[in-house]
Amino acid sequence: MRIKLFLRIPHFLLLAACSASIEPPNGMVDWRFANTTGTNILISVYDEVCRRSYFRVSVPRSREIAMTTCATPEGQAQIRCRRRSYKISEDNPWIDASLNASQVLLIR
Repeated sequence: MRIKLFLRIPHFLLLAACSASIEPPNGMVDWRFANTTGTNILISVYDEVCRRSYFRVSVPRSREIAMTTCATPEGQAQIRCRRRSYKISEDNPWIDASLNASQVLLIR
């Protein structure tokens, strides 16, 4: 019994290392968030091209973080983002943005 389990471990490790994700047809776009506030913030990001949500993206104060999202046929990233909070209010609306590669989105 132990020998069979011991022989299966490399198989599980090999399968865990494989990636079965499908590349988006237009590739990916690398861009950055820049936090210009004086506090750490959490951002919710929605990728409109691949329809993926990124919850609780942490942006430290006075720093930038890199993001990678799916590209449109024009090579831009189309996202919606807002500050992460428990209340949805008019003071915290969703922001639509189209970003080119290496472009920075400022958070104020």
